[in-house]
Amino acid sequence: MCSKPACNWAWSGGAGDCWSRLAALAGGLAVASQIRTDSWPKFVSHQHLHCEAVDESIKSAGGSSIVTLEVQKDRPGLLNEATDKLRSCQVNIKDARISTDEASQSAKHIYIVQCKVTGKGLTEERLEEVSKALRELGVGLCKAEPWPVYTSEEVAQHKTKENGIWVSYKDGVYDITDFVANHPGGQDKILLAAGKAIDPFWRIYQQHTGRGNAVEALAKMRIGDLADPPAVSGQGEDPYDADPDRHPGLIFHNNKPCNAELPSELMMDSWLTPNPVWFIRHHHPVPVIDPDKYRLIVDGVGTKSVTLTLDDLKSRFVKHEVTATLQCGGNRRSELDKIQKTGGIPWGFGAMSTARWGGVYLREVLQHCAGLSLEGVEAFGVKHIVFKGVDDMEASIPVDKALSPYGDVLVAYEMNGEPLPNEHGAPVRLVVPGVVGVRNVKWVGRIIASTEEAEGPWQRGLAYKGFSPMVKDLKNIDVEKIHSMQELPVQSAIVSPKPGSKTELDDIEVKGFAWSGGGRGIIRVDVSCDNGETWITADLVEGKDQSPTRAWAWTFWEASVPVPDHLKGKEVTLLCRAVDSAYSTQPERPEPLWNLRGLNCNCWHQVKVQHVDDE
Repeated sequence: MCSKPACNWAWSGGAGDCWSRLAALAGGLAVASQIRTDSWPKFVSHQHLHCEAVDESIKSAGGSSIVTLEVQKDRPGLLNEATDKLRSCQVNIKDARISTDEASQSAKHIYIVQCKVTGKGLTEERLEEVSKALRELGVGLCKAEPWPVYTSEEVAQHKTKENGIWVSYKDGVYDITDFVANHPGGQDKILLAAGKAIDPFWRIYQQHTGRGNAVEALAKMRIGDLADPPAVSGQGEDPYDADPDRHPGLIFHNNKPCNAELPSELMMDSWLTPNPVWFIRHHHPVPVIDPDKYRLIVDGVGTKSVTLTLDDLKSRFVKHEVTATLQCGGNRRSELDKIQKTGGIPWGFGAMSTARWGGVYLREVLQHCAGLSLEGVEAFGVKHIVFKGVDDMEASIPVDKALSPYGDVLVAYEMNGEPLPNEHGAPVRLVVPGVVGVRNVKWVGRIIASTEEAEGPWQRGLAYKGFSPMVKDLKNIDVEKIHSMQELPVQSAIVSPKPGSKTELDDIEVKGFAWSGGGRGIIRVDVSCDNGETWITADLVEGKDQSPTRAWAWTFWEASVPVPDHLKGKEVTLLCRAVDSAYSTQPERPEPLWNLRGLNCNCWHQVKVQHVDDE
């Protein structure tokens, strides 16, 4: 265990007992039989089983203490009795876990505690006081001990699955071995921190601490305290200090990095979303790039490498404009979260916006400038076009989409008639109409013709891949073999009236938007107020005149829906569903759509309102 442990553990009994104790020290996160046992001899050699603190240095307690209550026969209410006893000893319970054996009805209660006064672990005297209090329950063996303490050097020895993957955060040590495969950012990213402190990484990816989900998940993996935590420094610039000011009307889910959605109140004010209230989806700080020093490198298989300036793009190519809606793959994720928590930002339906983009066609840059011919694509086996952002973002699209004369992929430098804002990718970004937002790489610095799709978590990791509703973790799943999201399914939502609003009118005026990936136009939107028993066909308004095969932007719709007599004076549930030019429509329920990452939620959208009947 530790070369110089704060607590010398004397182990007796067989390997199974030894590993059971380690499982208990790990916070009871797994039953001993579920923990890997192939490496335990290396981990606990020359030690035997009887667990007690004998190191005198422990009298000035560390960060936490662990209380283990081994119950011969569990009973209802025991957890409450035990926690009451602990609180009577003036301790704060930081975590509690129970593992049970159904056959024998035995159980193991594990509590991580701190002194309520000092906020630290308990002294030997306090540990004995806690043990005595719990023994009064008369249910089994109780031990109260200091939490194991590890040095940074010891943490650094755990970098592989065979030896366990550990990290430290502030004053804690965590075993993340079983979590690595499920990391939303991909295994490669999280393994950069193996055996190290994750504090510097979370300083960049501040969504980990901003939403609290990651901190909560990490706490369950804690196995001890860090003997030499890094000094907390108030100096040093925040990497997000240079981020632009943002419109206060946006709905913010994170600030660092910024992730904010377009509020419903502003969504239908204009068919083109004003730049200041465009939805924001960032993975990193917003880079600040001098337009005069900007360079775009285009190279890869079957090309001749070229470097272009912003002026080159504006002067050497014909400017084109494409009106397109971009939507995050996690739009409406919050509806799936109601079924079971997913991984990601709990977006409403505002993780999408529309703009008229100005720039040059990607196909012209690749073919006429970099020399990528259709014959070269076949000869060299080019399958993907990879985009690398200055912010370390990387994604790719199929070469078919990139080179299609009907794909309308832009290397864009304008947004709604203005120079591209820093927030949205200045000086140059990719706009890939009809495709999930993450492929529309901002601040693009390099474009590569490739035989393989982009590397990294946003293309090959689990972040933008859909799984069956039955998949709850990624054990025995090769994530890289799962198809990466590209085109999105048909979508619609009710923007007005708002949920919970009241109406006295017998005809409810309903407005919303509809959109489908791949350029598939919206041919119909149906609206119901009686749980789908009857439907009203909505009028399509702005966006209805787009080509049915190149309808890159959303379509607004509106309908006047009469309230049936039997629903007057009652709560009314409004429903909408869209049909695209492929005659694909939205599924009724969210349950079959649920997936680990909460992607592609496009079930019927519903809004509940109260009808007020004066008669």
